[in-house]
Amino acid sequence: MRGYLIASCLVLAVFTLFSATQAQADTIDNFTYQAGGNTFAWQLPSSPTILAGNFFPGLAFTIPMVAYSENGIPQDPADLSFLSLPVGGGFFLGDIIQGTAPILAFGFQTYSGPEGAPTFLTGTFPLFDFGNAVDSILTITPVPEPSSLMLLGAGMLVLLGFALKKAIV
Repeated sequence: MRGYLIASCLVLAVFTLFSATQAQADTIDNFTYQAGGNTFAWQLPSSPTILAGNFFPGLAFTIPMVAYSENGIPQDPADLSFLSLPVGGGFFLGDIIQGTAPILAFGFQTYSGPEGAPTFLTGTFPLFDFGNAVDSILTITPVPEPSSLMLLGAGMLVLLGFALKKAIV
């Protein structure tokens, strides 16, 4: 019985560590953009996969069909293009259905790495929105992940409970 419990805990620990590694690779960032009394929000992978034809080395990359909201109201999907420092840094959001660009913000570069494999920086970035002629703020925060230690502990407690139940019966 004791060997079964130890082996089960070991298997659970390996599974939990593997799951935590997978979750780490697929982290998500929350984006909140505030300009002129409007708040835009969306989520993107911390290190998005950029397809060939959607990036220009040293200049920009585009993420197509991003779901976003404006003032809490879901909007049509839009294309997001992020710019690198040679052109001033920043990003713009192009509503592909309405043919408008509600955001044209420039200032700081919000990612590191090459345009074909970028990683978003977290923090608060002051930008200037040329579309609305106002100062704006982009905040990028990572989505919190559950602690793998808590998952491991909970799994071990469940297994211990099953083992004790069998021992009492």
